[in-house]
Amino acid sequence: MRSAGRDELAERVAGAWHDPERLRALVLGALDDGLGREVLPAAERLRDIDGDPERGTLVLALALRGCAEHRRAEDVLVRHIRAHGGSADTWFALAPLASWRGSTADVDTALDNALRYDPNHADALAWGYKHQARRHDDAHALRWLEQRARDSWRATVMLGELALHRGDVDAAVERFAAACALHPRRPGPLDAAARALAAAGYDDACARLVVAHWTGSCGPWPLIEAVEACLRRGRAADAALALARLRGVELSPEAAEWTADLSLRVDAACLAAGI
Repeated sequence: MRSAGRDELAERVAGAWHDPERLRALVLGALDDGLGREVLPAAERLRDIDGDPERGTLVLALALRGCAEHRRAEDVLVRHIRAHGGSADTWFALAPLASWRGSTADVDTALDNALRYDPNHADALAWGYKHQARRHDDAHALRWLEQRARDSWRATVMLGELALHRGDVDAAVERFAAACALHPRRPGPLDAAARALAAAGYDDACARLVVAHWTGSCGPWPLIEAVEACLRRGRAADAALALARLRGVELSPEAAEWTADLSLRVDAACLAAGI
């Protein structure tokens, strides 16, 4: 960044010095631009004034990593965990730092603790899987993920996605159904599974899975995905039936807008099909 840009950043940081929300946004934006050293004092200030000690600590650790001060970042996180207790996010933040230090035992401890606090922690599962593949091989990474899938719908969905990449649709659908069975009233498993199947072009399998597992507590998005899949396959009647199940479901403004457009397209498809 040129000097004028750095001066502008310094002015904006000074203006946000007493506002943790603005300061956090500025620090994270600067880190995305590779300006860790420039905003390190701001990250330290944020840790001191943020009403959420964990959030401030995580941002400071991220800034220290951006400055290649890995040992300081690790020390900040460890001190926070000792003072306030751990969480999935703080333990996971330690994993890449332990990897940089070359301690596989500490990596395993960090990941185990992160996933103990949240078995569905997306970053811990994705990073852990890649780490196991690098450290051992793909087969070992797969076994690691299968162990996590016993109580994690997200790990189970990941196994389904891997099956899709291998072209084994039946195995993928079986994994996705298992993920939905783990937490049938959460929107996450069915939504992730429907999106994965639709993105891979398996519209019929997407629609069947959603129709079989959807309840109102899953929210609107899996059903919206199924209606879109039916329309792509030219199945206007099935699209209309699936859309009808959304009646009475509470919709966010975004979902309401999407559903209104979807309803028009379903009506047009039914008209074209003579229904």
